[in-house]
Amino acid sequence: MITILIAEDEEILRVTLRNKLMVNWPEAKIIAEAENGTEALALIDELKPDVAFLDIKMGSLSGIDVIQAVTHQCHVIFVTAYDKYAIQAFEAGAVDYLLKPYTNQRMKNCIERVKSKFGSGPLELPKLLTNISGNQYIKKLKIEIGNKLWFIDIRDVIYFKASGRYITIVTKDRESLMKVPLKTIIKQLDPDTFRQIHRGTIINTDELDYIKNTEHEKIQAYMKGIQTPLNVSRNFSNQFK
Repeated sequence: MITILIAEDEEILRVTLRNKLMVNWPEAKIIAEAENGTEALALIDELKPDVAFLDIKMGSLSGIDVIQAVTHQCHVIFVTAYDKYAIQAFEAGAVDYLLKPYTNQRMKNCIERVKSKFGSGPLELPKLLTNISGNQYIKKLKIEIGNKLWFIDIRDVIYFKASGRYITIVTKDRESLMKVPLKTIIKQLDPDTFRQIHRGTIINTDELDYIKNTEHEKIQAYMKGIQTPLNVSRNFSNQFK
């Protein structure tokens, strides 16, 4: 039986979350409820649940603080009214990010995602990328954060940058996070447009403004609309000579 801990500082929201879990995941067992981050931290390490649903803002210790401090590792779903913490949440290893108010269907989708962690393994890649057949390269990226879904045209991507187990996708409008290795993405991008310039960076050459030589024969790539340059490693510098 999969065990669950809930941490939410508002009682009515805690009860709502508990009821939705009981209805949509009856085979799981809620073993504890915490009213703040301090309680959640102690209960996770004491009871060792399989899954924790954590609010982000709940007193002096946030949900992100909790998951970074616990010794027991469990699957975490952050539940919050603020979408601005999404990147931090996924960098901390969250399985999902429920944005209040969430629908019953959104809860079901979240539960299925968590269940996949106990089965054949993570299923993030097919959910994040549009389907590819034959030699067809990616046309759009599908990014899900909380209950919001963005479809990003691949031509709007300025660059991809590895960030731990994730990739940061930078466009003119936003930065998004995907849980997929950079080496997987590069195989699915059109090489006439996208080039790897560093072991952790892929750029859209249509968005490349200029290349600059610096001291010690280092090369930096300046992208259109981006002030901070990207380093070009020696292994990839030949394509600019």
